[in-house]
Amino acid sequence: MEQGDGEFVNFIDSAGRLNLNAPSSRKSMSYWAARSIWALGEAMRVLSPHDSALLTPVRPVLDRAVARMGREIEAGRLIGGSTTATAEALLGLLAMQRGLITLQQAKGQTAHIELAMRTADLLAARSAGTMSSPPWGAHLDDPSADWHAWGSRSVEALASAQNALGRLEYGASARKEADGLWGRFLLAGRIPSTVAPNGSATWYPQIAYGVGSIVDGYLALADISTDPRYAVFAGLAAGWFVGVNPAGVSMYDEKTGRTFDGIDGPHPVKLNRNSGAESTIEALLALQRVASNPQAAQYVRYRPVGELSTSLVNVPNQRERLIVRRGGSGLEIVSPNAAAPITLTYWPAANPDETRLAMRLTAQWNLENPDVQVRAQPLPAGRSSEEVLLAAIVAKATPDVSSNVSSALLARLVRAGGVVRLDNRVATSARLRERTNSAMLASLRLPDGGIYAFPWKTNPEMLMYNVDMFKEAGIAPPRTHTELLNAWHKLARDTDGDGRLDRWAMWATLKTSWYERFYDFYPLYLASSGGTTIVNNGKIVFENDAAVSALELLRRGFAEGVLPKSNFALGRDPFIDGTVAMKIIGPWFIKELNELKIPGLHYDVTPIPKADSSASGDSYAFADLRSIAIFSTTRHPDAAARFVAYLTSPAADRLLIEEASQLPYRRGLALDSRFTVSLAKWQSLPTYAKYVERSRDIDLDPDVVEIFDLLSEAYEESAIYQTSSVSDALKKAAAEARNVVHAR
Repeated sequence: MEQGDGEFVNFIDSAGRLNLNAPSSRKSMSYWAARSIWALGEAMRVLSPHDSALLTPVRPVLDRAVARMGREIEAGRLIGGSTTATAEALLGLLAMQRGLITLQQAKGQTAHIELAMRTADLLAARSAGTMSSPPWGAHLDDPSADWHAWGSRSVEALASAQNALGRLEYGASARKEADGLWGRFLLAGRIPSTVAPNGSATWYPQIAYGVGSIVDGYLALADISTDPRYAVFAGLAAGWFVGVNPAGVSMYDEKTGRTFDGIDGPHPVKLNRNSGAESTIEALLALQRVASNPQAAQYVRYRPVGELSTSLVNVPNQRERLIVRRGGSGLEIVSPNAAAPITLTYWPAANPDETRLAMRLTAQWNLENPDVQVRAQPLPAGRSSEEVLLAAIVAKATPDVSSNVSSALLARLVRAGGVVRLDNRVATSARLRERTNSAMLASLRLPDGGIYAFPWKTNPEMLMYNVDMFKEAGIAPPRTHTELLNAWHKLARDTDGDGRLDRWAMWATLKTSWYERFYDFYPLYLASSGGTTIVNNGKIVFENDAAVSALELLRRGFAEGVLPKSNFALGRDPFIDGTVAMKIIGPWFIKELNELKIPGLHYDVTPIPKADSSASGDSYAFADLRSIAIFSTTRHPDAAARFVAYLTSPAADRLLIEEASQLPYRRGLALDSRFTVSLAKWQSLPTYAKYVERSRDIDLDPDVVEIFDLLSEAYEESAIYQTSSVSDALKKAAAEARNVVHAR
């Protein structure tokens, strides 16, 4: 559709020929060019992390279009003379900018940042009126033009520009329209199609293209604000799609996925039951985004109480139940007088970092939610979370919510009927959509398909190494088992001349506790298994080449004397004191290193080496996942679900990164601009973040601890002491594991 000069044609006819003559299709830099820039910018954002080759046909077209757009902006002209088109083009530029960051093309970034700023400046300057005078902050094409709902994305674009470009004035301009003009829509009980500069409203036709943009604008403001009201307002606005409209009809048909074209007029209400692509796409995009926001999702079915307003100048001061009223800064939410607040009990982990984080988040929650107060009480120190929580279930003394729930514990909690399903609760279901994808959740579903604990944080394990020791030995970070074994040999040394090695490349513990395999066998296994874990739907699946390779590597290390056959003193870390040059560890260790400030210790991380024979492609890290559970003894599961959604919000996730050097289980984390600064606070943490989606935890099986005990026995027999072959030890462990599974 692009004609070689950055301008676009809008339509093709039924024979596939370009329509070059219709006024709404002529080659130009107008609405359809702006939407093309937006679409192709999204292609840059989405495809660049995966396969930049897919962008080969896209990039020249987008570059020409952006250059052509730039000439309009430089001349001080809105794209197509329209704030709508200019906002859509700006959204495309911002999406393109994220793609350029991913591709690490600094030159392109600078030019596009400058153009994005000029475009946002031009758009923000079109704000008209004040909070108290019409048109109440609306962004108009010109001072005499009406504001129209259709494609009104100035708020979304400017809020996104603040987030991407760091200019607070863009967000202020977005909030001015949302707080001033849109707040009156909610108080009026409906969204008009146009608003004149003097504030007079035309209420019909109402179409999806006019509602979706307001929903997205509110959600964009929610993304840049800690104020929960914008998400609530997005939910209220989205109610139009599901029947909260003058027709009282759900415009979105859940059975077919289609959306009616709109409401053409009142008295009697004229419902347009046609269903064009534009209406369906706008509704699906808006509803998907609302369904991914826990606060917005709760308010989609709320209806305005009382008569709908016929004027935006004279709107009621407030509406009841969920009370929204006019305030000095726009529309405010007022909590109605109610009975005593609900009280929830929250047990976070006892370690100091997580306790501090929990107390901080709980205090903020209590300030923002007077109707639901949370009392945080750390799990008792000196006992494992598993012991404390299982004992609490037996005594029927569990909290409402607890974090730091391991996958090993979760399977037992579910078997005991001790926890609430979360993927069918509004708040937690929405947060799961916002934070994860189907692939990330697949291995966390129980046999009934449910998610019974919210995947909160992950510590994907990597190989940490001493940079100076590697340089001295003349070796590069190992990628395969052969390279790792060679590194073990080159780094093993006798430094005091007594004929015995006292420096090693790595340490694999002699302890056989089931969880010790998280730091040797299991991460080596996952790196080569293509993501296959050890038990799947009750079937033992670890008797494979990846397990043989991992154990054989460890066996050779011990047999050839390059892994120490000793346990180091309790409390001593041989990596920190320079006794070993490598360790398999998660990102939580970075904070410990930072606090210790070891003189002369220079480290980096690299993926766990995989078997020489394993297929090329992405390997997997051990996730060391921790989840948040709601216990079945709670009297307030929906309120608890809201609190869990709060604990896993983007703002809470930033604090988790910054205060604990730990990673939220969140899709696209390494490339998400909301977390770039937080990740950069810690050395090597951005590298760890790349493995959040390429990780596997232990299986959600009630006997997984016993199965790991059997693997530890195989490790001891075949690798440490070589009393049996690797294949025989694995065969024996698999047979006994099957007996365990079959016995339940």
